Parts: sequence; C-alpha cells; structure tokens
Amino acid sequence: MKKILIFISIISIVGVLASCGKEEATTEPKPKTCEQIEPCKTALQYATYLEQGASDKSYNMETKDENLVSYDDEKEAKEHVLPDYKKYQNRKIEKYGVLEYDVIPGKQYIYKFRFKDFRTGEVKNSTVGVRKQEKEYFTNAYIGGALKSDVTNNGIIAKHKRYYSTGLTQHEKDVLGPDLIEK
Repeated sequence: MKKILIFISIISIVGVLASCGKEEATTEPKPKTCEQIEPCKTALQYATYLEQGASDKSYNMETKDENLVSYDDEKEAKEHVLPDYKKYQNRKIEKYGVLEYDVIPGKQYIYKFRFKDFRTGEVKNSTVGVRKQEKEYFTNAYIGGALKSDVTNNGIIAKHKRYYSTGLTQHEKDVLGPDLIEK
C-alpha cells in the first residue's frame, strides 16, 4: 500500500512540474500601454501640455534648453496664456486612442492621439512627432496633422501600432480610435 501511495505522489509531482513548464511556454506578455513606452509617454505629456495651453512647458520639450524662452519678454508671454489656463493646468488626457508610427526605428516616431477637448468636450486629434537624440526625446507638433509623406521612410509607410488608455469600453475605443495617417 505504501508503494502505491509513493508511486501516486511521484506521478502527481511530475504532473505538477510538467504543467508549470507548459504555462510558461503558453503565457504571452501583456500588450504595453502608451504610458509604458518612453517615446509614447513623452508624446502624451506634450499633447497634454498643448491641450492645457502650457506653451512654455511644451516649448521646453521641443528644445530641452533651459536658456531658451518661448517669448521675448514676460509681458508677451502673459498675453499668450489662455484665460482659462488655471482651470486646466492640472488636467491630463486620460481617455484616448493613439496610433504610433515608428518612422525611423528607435529614433523617430509620429503619434496621432484622439481624445476629448478639455474645453469643448468634442473629440479631436493631436499629432506629435518625437525624435530621439542620444538619450533624450525631443517633440514637435504637427499643426493640421501629419501627412502620408511624414510616415514614410524610403518610400515605405512605417508600421503602426494602436494603443488605448486603460479601462475604455469598446464604444469608447470606436469613438477615440484615430484614423490612419496614410489614408
């Protein structure tokens, strides 16, 4: 009887160990979110600054030079601050869809965000370019959106990925899913 129990115990242990190996082999990594990818996170922060009306913060992300200023003097800078800036200065773009184009792999990206405007609540697009120089990311806005030629490298349209903010319903994904730039 003891031999049968020992044999069953050994079979059980081997079965458990074998199933552990199978779980590891079939487990796929969870898809990353925009916030987990450094250039996308940078582009989202830049789009947020633009949406807030924080032109000095967005200008700093474009230049990365503390000595450069976006306006010649303080008076001119104050004239360009939106009257409701204080109301939106701490708000973040929370619900969005984004297309990521890896134009020059690992060096240049274009992100097309779709989200609700802070002030009007209407759905809008914001396109942000991100380029990597050494270990820093520099940004730029595409006024009016990017063109097909902007997402092309050597005549080939760059591959794209879609990301959504976490917790969106399928309906929200349908509404906030940006159209392809190359169309």
